[in-house]
Amino acid sequence: MIMRERKEHSFPPLQKRIILYLAQSKPQTINQTKKGISGHYKSSWIAFKSLKEKGLIKETTSKNYRGRQYPCFWLTELGIFLALCERAKSEVLLKTALKIYPENRDLQFLIEAIPILGKHAFELLYQVVLTKGEIEQRDITSIFAAQMQEKFTPKQKRQFITVLKKYPEQYQRFVNTINQIHKDLRELSDLL
Repeated sequence: MIMRERKEHSFPPLQKRIILYLAQSKPQTINQTKKGISGHYKSSWIAFKSLKEKGLIKETTSKNYRGRQYPCFWLTELGIFLALCERAKSEVLLKTALKIYPENRDLQFLIEAIPILGKHAFELLYQVVLTKGEIEQRDITSIFAAQMQEKFTPKQKRQFITVLKKYPEQYQRFVNTINQIHKDLRELSDLL
């Protein structure tokens, strides 16, 4: 029997549509999102509640309408990675992430770098975030090392290094980590 490659994560279709809609727009109220995805209010409200409990969306701002405040929601870091795994446009995600998470340079770097590395990198990144709840420098290096075992073209390498150089702190950490791995492998080789 031939096993099919898993193309989607185990989220209900409405939740997935909400994640992708928010990924391609600014923070939205439940009603704005419902209209944007042509859904129903009650099912959208239930989906929002579930996504919030899963840590995929959070309240970022509020909107005043007829004297009442309504919360506006957008993606958390985990939600951003899920959206990237579902092939949301990284340029649009980055633009909104810069407004909502202006201080999180690591997140901005990952939004730009992961699409260059490809589908396998999306899956690795998503699994790291699900298990640990955060991404560390060694995780980025591991994703890069794992991708090197796949078909990693010279063009992808140049694009990755270009993005890496836009973020000097990431660049330096990446170089230090690669040098340490190289040193450890050389010591291990000498022992063999």
